[in-house]
Amino acid sequence: MSESYWNGKTFIVTGGARGQGAAEVNRLLALGANAVVVDPLSPDSADWAIDRAPDSRLRLVAGGVQLESTWREVLEAVAAIGAPLAGLVNNAGITLRKTVTQTSLEEWERLLSVNLTGAYLGIRMTAPVMMDGGSIVNVSSTAGLTGYFSAAYTASKWGLRGLAKAAAIELAPRKIRVNTVCPGLVDTPMINRPNGGYGHDQARAFFEGNRSLTPLARGADPDEVAGAVIFLLGPDSRFVTATDLAVDGGMIGGGIYSHIGRSVGTVQDAL
Repeated sequence: MSESYWNGKTFIVTGGARGQGAAEVNRLLALGANAVVVDPLSPDSADWAIDRAPDSRLRLVAGGVQLESTWREVLEAVAAIGAPLAGLVNNAGITLRKTVTQTSLEEWERLLSVNLTGAYLGIRMTAPVMMDGGSIVNVSSTAGLTGYFSAAYTASKWGLRGLAKAAAIELAPRKIRVNTVCPGLVDTPMINRPNGGYGHDQARAFFEGNRSLTPLARGADPDEVAGAVIFLLGPDSRFVTATDLAVDGGMIGGGIYSHIGRSVGTVQDAL
């Protein structure tokens, strides 16, 4: 991919201080683009510290994506870089592995405020200043493509897909494309730690359950998901909009029968 497209352009990545978001930022910097990272975490304390770049190419905004004040700071950071805003990645998200009846109203509202309202604010506040021909990518999940017991998380990830399609219609006259990436299992240290309401043993069982339903029999490296995001941000996808791209090792397309096939011996386990 020619680096000439990326040079002199700015991209915003939310939740970009670690994991999948950091992989997206690192790819953008490597291509020569500028990046504004939005994350309440300090990169120095994150699981993956983002690769440092000169202040002229990288700005950090410490704040919650569910706050309009954070997005005003983001726009100031974009203006300070002084290069056209060409893209937005709504990557920030939190999880909660509780069913409908287990989820409190406070938990519901907090999760949707980060996962869904944050993306809505990002699109609403950046689209007016984004260059024509830009690109917006919402990061959903396989939980946004099928039934999943985690109520608030599932609702937010389905909502991200709908938000992207509505925005794609509105922004099409300006040739701004809006798409959604739906990762499956992503192999990071965080997924194996107690989080989202799970203890260590439950977290491991959750990982293995997802892996067993993935035909490729593993989780994605964060950089593999980042590659799909970069594709949707870049010129090779200029005729792609309002589309959902699963990056899940075949989980949604063939996971159920892949698992059954291995269980009965018709399909061999991965070598």
